[in-house]
Amino acid sequence: KDLVGVENDPAEFLPAEIEVDGPDKIAAALSVSPAFLEQYVTAARHIAHLAVGEPRPKITSLSFPAPPNAEDQDDYIDGMPLGTRGGVRFTHNFLADGEYRITMPDLYEGQYARALESEQTVVMLLDRNEVFRGNLGGREELMYYNRVGAPAKAEIQARFAKIPVEITAGVHEIAITFVERSRASTEDHLFGFQPYGGFSYNGKLRVPKILGAVQVEGPFGTTGLSHTASRDKIFVCTPSSSADERPCAERIAKALATRAFRRPAGADDVERLMPFYENGRALGGFDTGVEQLVTGVLASPDFLYRAVAPSPQDHGETFALHDFELASRLSFFLWSQGPDEQLLELAAAGKLDDRDVIEAQVERMLADPRAHSLVTGFALRWLNVDEIDAVDPDNRLFPDFTDALRDDFATEIELFVSSVLLENRDVHDLLTADWTFVNERLARHYGIGGVHGPQFRRVTVDDDTRRGLLGKGAVLLRTSYGDRTWPVLRGAWVLDKLMGTPPTPPPPGVETNLDTPEGEKPKTVRERLERHRKDANCKACHGVIDPYGLALENFSVTGQWRDVDPVAEEPIDAAAELSSGQVVSGPVEVRQIVLRRPDQFPQALTAKLMMYALGRELEYFDMPQVRAVVHAAARDDYKFAAIVTAIVESDAFRMQASPKAEPNEVTAQVATE
Repeated sequence: KDLVGVENDPAEFLPAEIEVDGPDKIAAALSVSPAFLEQYVTAARHIAHLAVGEPRPKITSLSFPAPPNAEDQDDYIDGMPLGTRGGVRFTHNFLADGEYRITMPDLYEGQYARALESEQTVVMLLDRNEVFRGNLGGREELMYYNRVGAPAKAEIQARFAKIPVEITAGVHEIAITFVERSRASTEDHLFGFQPYGGFSYNGKLRVPKILGAVQVEGPFGTTGLSHTASRDKIFVCTPSSSADERPCAERIAKALATRAFRRPAGADDVERLMPFYENGRALGGFDTGVEQLVTGVLASPDFLYRAVAPSPQDHGETFALHDFELASRLSFFLWSQGPDEQLLELAAAGKLDDRDVIEAQVERMLADPRAHSLVTGFALRWLNVDEIDAVDPDNRLFPDFTDALRDDFATEIELFVSSVLLENRDVHDLLTADWTFVNERLARHYGIGGVHGPQFRRVTVDDDTRRGLLGKGAVLLRTSYGDRTWPVLRGAWVLDKLMGTPPTPPPPGVETNLDTPEGEKPKTVRERLERHRKDANCKACHGVIDPYGLALENFSVTGQWRDVDPVAEEPIDAAAELSSGQVVSGPVEVRQIVLRRPDQFPQALTAKLMMYALGRELEYFDMPQVRAVVHAAARDDYKFAAIVTAIVESDAFRMQASPKAEPNEVTAQVATE
């Protein structure tokens, strides 16, 4: 995306990266098989084709499905006009200028189309600008549908079929939404409603929805290519004659390779790329040649790998990274992408050895929106809350839990972690912060009052048990099973993520099924866990792990506070004795234990962050530098930027061990973008 301006979904083409203790950028785990290489080349061809575009593309028909759960459409609010609800939004890379015809699918369902009771206005937007508006529903239309049936439905739907829209080449956003005048103000469950006398209510009112895939057909009447963002990134020149084509292609190759390879491209780089251009030009002209050239760049090992190579003068056990290698390591650490022009210019001038320059660059890069990758690529993975859908609560036990609430958990944890790391706060705030981010639905779930509407906003948390990570729904859900809480998971999470002392994995063959035997009275989770602890071999580990999890037992699977175990129908006993003999009885005490040593949590975070920065697992000989980073950050109240700066200035970040083979052999230290 950064290199050629193309939005794409890597999962469509590329294998999933292998995670090592959270990060997915550990070099030793990122091997490449021949099959994977074919996938990379396929992706490169596809992206290059989208980037260059087609002046005369074939007419195609594409489908863009709505969310699987139609009820989730009410969460599509960002970018929609005020006063609208529901709908769907998607982006697409249009290959050429022209007319595209858009067909909306069914907008209502059921033999009795209750969604037609109220008059609705259907609105379509292109890049957030309205391009279509039509009416749907109302008393007359409902009665017409009731009298005529299927032909009436076909007639109504025809108004929303093959809507012509002029669209230029490039990436554009299309949104379809509704301005509705229904009798109800919300689709949420009626709070406290109890079915009676044969009447039931499932909380789902009939309002318009996008119930199928939106069809986009075109282009018709192609008028040629416009200057898309992708072409502007690639075409640094335009030939005025056939004689100018090869020199221009060489300029394009040099400029693109310099950005892709993260160093000045030399004559040998251009020479290796030009055969791709020549082959493409012979097939379809200049643009096709450039497309093949782009494919060659994207499939090049110089793009796919970051290699660290000693110079001929380096004969010791370690050597310093040269400036371009350091610029790449810094950029992929803070932005998860290659260095920008400013970093490359500093590297070319040899200024990245200057401590003041490095500190200024860290400050600049952390203030850039691209630094959000530290939240999504590092923090959420480290905390194991990136895959929030890995736990599916049993809907019989948790009927109020929905996919929309799951998304709220994900949004809250991302906004909260961002507010600490990217606002350069003391990292202890991840544990102690008296604020969070909620919308009305999540606030109601937590029991927070005074929050209205679907928009997330920052609120003060008055309940001490909700402060920091230990009170977040995402954390509590990910450390549970779908049908019950599990103190072992929660205790292990506290030890690993917050204290930096991960417990020993269980030996193979250990019985972990603690379901209550059939015929016995249901027991609390604590009582079931006691069966494990009776075995001396099990207690050796569980005596350390379980108390931290038991202290969080008042939080349900979905993060709600409860005082009674709903299965055993007995009061929850959250008190537990640590291996030190200290008793804890809730999340507040657990937090206090973690904070007892001020450097403990910063060191746990720093070790994982340094692993993420270096692209390798840490060894015992790295720990003195980890402690040195924490000691340096303590002088600045453990602020996140202080930790990052100290890592960047460490020898582990700026130096590299020499290969054990020949002195000039290249060692691939960190693999792929």
